[in-house]
Order: sequence, then C-alpha cells, then structure tokens
Amino acid sequence: MRKLRYGAACLALSVSSLTSAQQAGPPKPPRPPETVPSLREVKSVIVCGDCDKPFDTSTHKQVMDGLLSNKYIGELRKALYWQDSAHQFESKAHYDNCDFDGATSYVDSLLAEIDGHVIAAKAAKEKGDGAAAEARVVKAFFALGQALHGVQDFYAHTNYVEMSVGAAKKSTDIEVVMPWKRSGKDRIKELVGNGLVSGFVVWGLPQHCAKGVASHEDMAKDKETTTSGKVRVAHLQNRSRYQIAAQLAREASQELVDDAFRRWPLLKEINGQHVAFEVLVDRRGL
Repeated sequence: MRKLRYGAACLALSVSSLTSAQQAGPPKPPRPPETVPSLREVKSVIVCGDCDKPFDTSTHKQVMDGLLSNKYIGELRKALYWQDSAHQFESKAHYDNCDFDGATSYVDSLLAEIDGHVIAAKAAKEKGDGAAAEARVVKAFFALGQALHGVQDFYAHTNYVEMSVGAAKKSTDIEVVMPWKRSGKDRIKELVGNGLVSGFVVWGLPQHCAKGVASHEDMAKDKETTTSGKVRVAHLQNRSRYQIAAQLAREASQELVDDAFRRWPLLKEINGQHVAFEVLVDRRGL
C-alpha cells in the first residue's frame, strides 16, 4: 500500500511539474546588449532639423565629425537601442501585438516628458545654471530617441507597408503616417478598421491581436533578411518591403525631429541644427 501511495504521489508530482512547465511556455529571448555602435560603424541618417534648406551632403563629413562628440545626439541614439533592451517585451514600445492605442499613448507620454525637461531647462538657464539646463536637455534628447524608435517601429512591425503598396505607383506615393499628430492618430484608427495589425509577440504584453494574426517573425521588416522584409514589390522598382519601410520610417523621423525643434527651439539652440540617428534598429531577435 505504501508503495502504491508513493507511486501515486510521484505521478501527481510529475503531472504538476509538467503542467507548470507547459504554462511557462518557451524561454524568453536573452536581453539584447545596450552598447551603441559608433556613428562611423552604422548607416546613420543625418538630418537638419527644422531647416529652410535641405541637408547639404557636401558638408557631410564636417557634420559627422561634429556629431561624433555630441552628447545630446549620443543620448538620442542610446535611446534607440535602449528600447530593445529595457523595454524588450512591452508592446507599446514597439507597436507590437496590435497595441495601437497603447503605443500611440506611449509616444505622447514621451513627448510630454520632453516638454517637462525643456521647461525645467529654461528655468535653470534663467537662474544661470547652465549645467542643470544641459542635463535636462540631455534627458529630453533621450526621450526623443525613445519616441523615434516607436514611430519607426510602426512601419517595421505592422502590415502598413503590405496594405499600401498595391495602390502606389511609386514608393513615394505611400502616405507617411505620423502617430504623434491628431491626423496620424485618426488615420491609424481608420487603418485598424480596414485590417491594420502588428505582429504577435508571445512574450509581449499586452496582447490585443485576434487569433491567427502573423507572428512578429513573419511580419517584421526591420531587416532585408526577414520573411516579410525580403519580399520584393515588382511594380515599385522591385524595392523590398524593408527598403520601403525604412524609407517611410526615415521620413517620419525627419518630421518628428522637425516638429520637436519647432515646438522646443531650445533643443535646436543647445544641440545645433543637425541630428543623427539609425533607422529600424532591431536587436530583440524575436
């Protein structure tokens, strides 16, 4: 009898352990590194924020040399990579899991954070505390980098490119959606009603996609080697979906930088007119 009870107990323990393992699901991907590559090591985008004239490529090297030691741009670029590390599984930070309302609200909160830093920087500057003002501007640029990451992910992690290419005669015909503007928010709601979704990430929260929505792995266009990113669109000069997503992300990023410099002139005053950033940073490996 004892042997039987012992066997039943072992069986119950085994079933319990198996159930726990099943509930745990697959192991989470490791946390991506937080290291930020040198501007010279990546294909960075350099733009002139809120400028009357387009960026003069003839001065590219001179501008690049100045940006290499720019602490504000350093913080902005750090934030682009930080999002994949510190906010790896937050749907709102990456437009994952059809969390469109959460992602758009998150971008709004980051812009509100910038506003708070700029107000504090102005106050410090008026008191003659230049160091405190600069410290606040550094934080403002970090928040701007976080917002840029999210805005860019809208194009990489949703099916917006797939929905848009059919009616476009050239890739520049595709509308640039700006989630931080009222018009952009309304457009996203309209698109959701017409089938806009973003990739399902098993470890991302919250999860708002209907059953059957494609995984992040299948939908993402952060790189030209991903399942969707490598697909070529024949009637758009045979450009890949990745190239189209990167184009849209770059245009949206320029618009966000322009808006930031117009709304908070202090950022441009202290930083200078040039900004550098990467497009479609992806280190999560999901």
